[in-house]
Amino acid sequence: MDSVLTGGRGAIAWRAFLCQNLAVGAAFGGFGIAVLPMQELFDVGRGLATLGLALAVLVMGAAGPLVANLIARFGHRTTILSGIALSGIGYLLLALAPTLGPDGIYLVLFAYCLPIGIGLVMFGPFAASMLVSGWFQPNPATALGFVNMPLLFAILPVAGAPIIATYGLGTFYLLLAGLHLLLLPIAMGVRDPAEHSSGHGRVRATTSMRGILSRPVFWLIAAGGGTLSAIGIVGVSHLVAFGVERGIAEEQAAMLLSATGAASVVGSLAVGMMCGYLGAARALALIGLVTAAGWGLLLATTNIPVMLTVVLLVGAGGAGVFPAVNVLAGQIFGVGALHRVIGLYGLANLPFTFLLPPLAGVLHDRAGGYGPVVMSLIASAVVVALLFLGLSGMRRRGGAAAEMV
Repeated sequence: MDSVLTGGRGAIAWRAFLCQNLAVGAAFGGFGIAVLPMQELFDVGRGLATLGLALAVLVMGAAGPLVANLIARFGHRTTILSGIALSGIGYLLLALAPTLGPDGIYLVLFAYCLPIGIGLVMFGPFAASMLVSGWFQPNPATALGFVNMPLLFAILPVAGAPIIATYGLGTFYLLLAGLHLLLLPIAMGVRDPAEHSSGHGRVRATTSMRGILSRPVFWLIAAGGGTLSAIGIVGVSHLVAFGVERGIAEEQAAMLLSATGAASVVGSLAVGMMCGYLGAARALALIGLVTAAGWGLLLATTNIPVMLTVVLLVGAGGAGVFPAVNVLAGQIFGVGALHRVIGLYGLANLPFTFLLPPLAGVLHDRAGGYGPVVMSLIASAVVVALLFLGLSGMRRRGGAAAEMV
């Protein structure tokens, strides 16, 4: 870990860490505590109130291949700085939305969809991971785990909820825009891997896009990983509202959301170690089983210590999905094709990450409660666990089975 945090490469890792944290913390952590105030302010249903983050995720997934090309053409620094500025403009628009009355919800949806959604992929996990992957070859796993620890996601719900309660949504979003402004001079220090004196350049893709898409294993990874990611997004979007509906004070529900973020800080590193011990496919299967069991317990109890323990485990597993998918894709397709595979992965799992969170809100409104929503999450997580267990078995058997994937 010391080599990740020190020296010239360490400075790059720290900058990537700060970029990823602001992108994810503001978009996901900030959204989770804003859903109920937003629903009340604009007088809309839960489905529409939670649509903003789903739109951001939709654009983030769709824009992955495009942003990879922007990085190749203009470099990491220009792309990341542009993403920070674009995302900051999005939060300025969110700060203005409450002044528009009920129609402000449409400005909210626009802001999350375009400036924030595009900004997320330009300076968030995808761009940050590509940056450190190039700088930390031939083994970027530890650096990827560090960079993807969402520390701000853990802090923001607890720090932001009192701000919203006291000063309103507009002030909260204005503060997030200010954080983007503070990040700009830090991101100015980003340099492309090709500038590294030891000669580590960008990893060249060795598998064609068509070759990746033609393999069934790619679609299995996209479906399984996409479902687990979507369940995590549902948790971020609905956990506070779910807790309040179960009779928990809003401050305690916000604490649960914050605990999810705290677990995410160590989850990516822990799952990375688990991948080395169990294999990436089995690690993903275990994440699915823990997710299913965790939501079952959340539905069965309102005991805060028990719920806190559960969300810590579920949050840690959810944070490990992206690193585990990276490891699995590298093992199957090769490190040279990893960036292309991950770009296509983000695009292919859009039906899961885009549709499931707002559908959870609609199902809640139709059913009059979160019971059916949680049961659907449990069933989906179990199916994903079985899929990855099957993939692990096929890879271990090798031979013909391996060729099938």
